Amino acid sequence: MPCYPRPSGILPVTMSARTSILVANPTAQTGKAERAIDRALEGLAAAGLDPEFFSTLPEGKTVAALADRIEREDVARVIYFGGDGTFAESAKGIILARERAGIDVPLGMLPMGTANDQGRSFGISAGARALEQNIKTIADGGEQWMDVGRIEAVDEDGETLRSDLWFDNCGFGLSARILAQRNRDRERVAKVPVVKQFYRDKLVYAGAAVSQMVKSVVGGPTGSLFSCEVTVDGEVCEWVGLTDLVVNGTILYGGEWIFVEDSRADDGKFEVLPFRSHADWVMSALARHKKNPVTNDDLEVVGLSGREFRRGRSIEIRLFRANSGPEIPAQIDGEEFVAAHHYKVENLFHHLRIIVPEDTHWI
Repeated sequence: MPCYPRPSGILPVTMSARTSILVANPTAQTGKAERAIDRALEGLAAAGLDPEFFSTLPEGKTVAALADRIEREDVARVIYFGGDGTFAESAKGIILARERAGIDVPLGMLPMGTANDQGRSFGISAGARALEQNIKTIADGGEQWMDVGRIEAVDEDGETLRSDLWFDNCGFGLSARILAQRNRDRERVAKVPVVKQFYRDKLVYAGAAVSQMVKSVVGGPTGSLFSCEVTVDGEVCEWVGLTDLVVNGTILYGGEWIFVEDSRADDGKFEVLPFRSHADWVMSALARHKKNPVTNDDLEVVGLSGREFRRGRSIEIRLFRANSGPEIPAQIDGEEFVAAHHYKVENLFHHLRIIVPEDTHWI
């Protein structure tokens, strides 16, 4: 396994640091997570990893509180338990502690989410059945660096509206609109005791996707289209008539699709992918599924090209809509981000240490 050097200015964890901080939300999945958290704590203790439970906090307070805990210098590792949101909060807490105090610890993964792009990209399965194997992976202690994305939404005067970090992908257009509706639907479903037991996770997402596609078709073929000017490492590219624009950091998208076969989470670059229609999305979903045996070489043999994309470290995006339609929504890591017409995205090379299996490969 490759061993990457530490960025300059980072202090190693002291030899006496033994505690494993398990970050989780005990109220997730209508409280079912609490029992699974107990199992995780028991497994970590049995593996000699000295676990300490750290509950996520509301109103965005988790990151600073976790950084405070790490800065006590007795933490050997942080372990996230849950979905993409808990991964992001745990990772941001680690990065904040490093920026404030120069203390760096790795992130272990006990994923329970649906997509699990970060985990699957490195060979880590999600769910209760994978708990024992994932704890063994953490105990073995193999590490790899992971690139992190920084995104800024910029207003017309060039002022930053909002800046944040992301770890999986960011997107603009249809995928962000679907995620926004999924969040609304999930909130409504959670209030209906019977329905929430079966209409959740992928079903909620699928329902939102169908709904948004129907709305865009009913609203006319051009109602949801936009154009963009994308500058990738100084090279300007213009795309017209898009339904979606995705910037991907991990090899997997949505846990199931590989749009660019040679993409890596630690190569210092992101892939920028345009989608021109609903049909383009559907064809990509079929052709680029991770279990599809068709490769780019196969496509070239029959005269077809692979997925169009650009790759780079510094990405500037300007979005345009020809008609006065709805704003172009944005998302990072499956959560809504501020809508704007101008974004700056930067790849932060080897910015997060993660604990991975010895044989790292996507699953």
